[in-house]
Amino acid sequence: MLLTTPTGHTFYAYTAQPTGQPKGTVIILHEAFGVTPHIEWVCQQYAQLGYLALAPALLSWATGNPQGEVLAQDKAGLDRGRDLILATKPEQVVETVATCAQHAAGQGLKAAVIGYCWGGSVAYLTASQLPQIAACSAYYGGRLAEIVKWGQPTCPRIVHLATQDRYIPLQETIAAFKQHDPHCPVHIYQADHGFNRHDGKTYHQPSADLALSRTLAILTQAFNS
Repeated sequence: MLLTTPTGHTFYAYTAQPTGQPKGTVIILHEAFGVTPHIEWVCQQYAQLGYLALAPALLSWATGNPQGEVLAQDKAGLDRGRDLILATKPEQVVETVATCAQHAAGQGLKAAVIGYCWGGSVAYLTASQLPQIAACSAYYGGRLAEIVKWGQPTCPRIVHLATQDRYIPLQETIAAFKQHDPHCPVHIYQADHGFNRHDGKTYHQPSADLALSRTLAILTQAFNS
């Protein structure tokens, strides 16, 4: 599906439809690698659980291609993804998520954000800036320790971090949340960065399953209120 923001930027959003009336909409925010087959799999997972799932191509702003770019999950892909992220402005990703939320509202649905890695940072950022976001689940976002200082969501929210994550300053992030958003549950998993990526080397199913159950709990809280 193609969506267009108020400023005229058109982007692709992978869409997974549930059977029957959706419980709500989940906006799945991707890692540095773009809307990969794994992100599509996550959308299908949430659709099977009864949610309309949208995964916007956030890198579309930097590439000039509505579909963004799908990168290999290796060092070269990560380096390319980091360059594209640096070329993407925070206000652009906020506008993208707002457009997805507006699409959900047009169908009478509340919208939540769920993000991984870069998408985890984007999820918390957008939830703090967009009052229409009903819930936020942020997985191992590398900039969370910084972003939480800028502003905090008022919706139900949750953060997932990993003890073996070499990309994220764990103790600094925990301390930042204790200071700036003490009401946000921050869960620590005995796992590595990317523990939810089912096709990756650091996938850890027990942690992924537990994080999913906690995310589903706040979705139920948000969508049923």
